[in-house]
Parts: sequence; structure tokens; C-alpha cells
Amino acid sequence: MLHEAKAFATARDWPVREIDEREKTLNRVIDERNVDYIGPVFGIELQPHPNSEPLRLEFDKHLFVQQYCKTQFAGSGAHIEIIRFLREITRLFSSLYVVDEGEYWERSDPSILQGNFDNVDAMLAAILLKDPTARGPIRLETGRIIDVTSDR
Repeated sequence: MLHEAKAFATARDWPVREIDEREKTLNRVIDERNVDYIGPVFGIELQPHPNSEPLRLEFDKHLFVQQYCKTQFAGSGAHIEIIRFLREITRLFSSLYVVDEGEYWERSDPSILQGNFDNVDAMLAAILLKDPTARGPIRLETGRIIDVTSDR
């Protein structure tokens, strides 16, 4: 799987970083409860777009992976490429469950995806307009992106 992920990313000039850590804490949600995994982690991190979050496939010692990747500020094209990648690697998992707020995973309709992007953009713009202390997006050192933050 890691080889296929690297090949997919390399073909698209996405930066790639291998993950191999003896002990790491991964925050997860299992049965609607927050659960921390602490232990060895391996996998790969792909950077699909400069304005997206990294796509991290971090496997624990039981080969369980749970992650997310925000694409709101990278655009629908980057989102579609990530879904294309996930579809390509689905066969390598005994079970792969994807939650796609843009609905492209389920519907494969670029117009619905773009509509969802536009709706979120409008909501974020309204927040920034309403609150003079609001700012965003903000990229954290981890690569995660905060949509909007405010001093209020």
C-alpha cells in the first residue's frame, strides 16, 4: 500500500514523507468516543496541494488507520484527486470507511462538490466580515489548517 501511495503521489509531484515512529499518540474517535492510541506508527504522508492539509496514512500496530485531510482551501480539483487516490487503494484494505463532507466519495459529481465548497467559502467569508478580530485560514506547524479564529 505504501508503495502504491508513493507512486500515486510521485506521478502528481506531491511531496511525500515516510512515517516510522516508535511511539506516537494518535487521537481517534471510536464508537463516538475519543480514544488515544499510544505506540508504534508507520505509514506515509502525502501533500496533495500547498493549500490542503497533509494526507497522513498512519498505521498502528494493528494496521488500523484513521485520519482526515482538509481540502477547503486547495479547491475541488485537489479534493477529487484525493478521492481518486482513496478509490485506488480501497482494494488494499479489508475495510475502508470514508466520510467526505464534500460528498464526492459518494456521488462522484463535481458540481455538488463545488457547491459544497462554495457554501463553506460563503460561511467563512461571512464570519470574517462580521467579526473584525476573525482571521483565517491559519496553518499550524503540524500542517493542520484552522478555518477561522477570533479574539472574541
